Amino acid sequence: MPPVTELEIRETVRREVSSRAPLKSLIVDEFVIGELGRIDIAAIGDHLVGYELKSDLDTLARLPRQMDAFGKVFDYCTLVVTTRHLAKARRVLKRSWGLAVVERSENDTLSYREVRKAAPSRRQDRVVLAELLWRDELLRALDGLNASRGFRRATRPELAKRLASLTEREQLREIVSAAITERQGWRDAKALDEGGVKLQHANVSSRFLARRIVSQRR
Repeated sequence: MPPVTELEIRETVRREVSSRAPLKSLIVDEFVIGELGRIDIAAIGDHLVGYELKSDLDTLARLPRQMDAFGKVFDYCTLVVTTRHLAKARRVLKRSWGLAVVERSENDTLSYREVRKAAPSRRQDRVVLAELLWRDELLRALDGLNASRGFRRATRPELAKRLASLTEREQLREIVSAAITERQGWRDAKALDEGGVKLQHANVSSRFLARRIVSQRR
């Protein structure tokens, strides 16, 4: 059988995530986490959930570094592999990470199978989480906490540190999730199944470039 390509595994996982995600979730392709890297798919809602994908044409060489980086942001992380990588993934994957496999059948259809569920990350970093926000979003969050005085001209990293220092993890996650899901101008993830989504790059610094797709399901 032919190898499972990056495009095939991405489309399969994207449909699965979209069908499982809560109604108001934002499904994001190539979600960039500052200078730590980018995760293939993220679901932003009540929780931050990340999915890293490994097709037949990939290796697991970068996985240790990716696990360390993504665990600083996401509440839950899942590695999705093809059958080629499944045995090794079982050996090297952190205990908190979920594992799923995309398999090609004899009739050339692809299926998604969950091998184990993800557990909550214990390594989230509040500063890294706050740095997911744009500068104006950070200022609005600080305004809401009556904590922006003296910081109107601060840089985005300075604002992120300020916000992280004033909030507990759950409160910060709510602020970040709400801000990201309220961003305007992105398309419905379900349109992927309806003939081609326009992927738009966010007009932000190079530390936060991402293609975004909004779930507008009602």
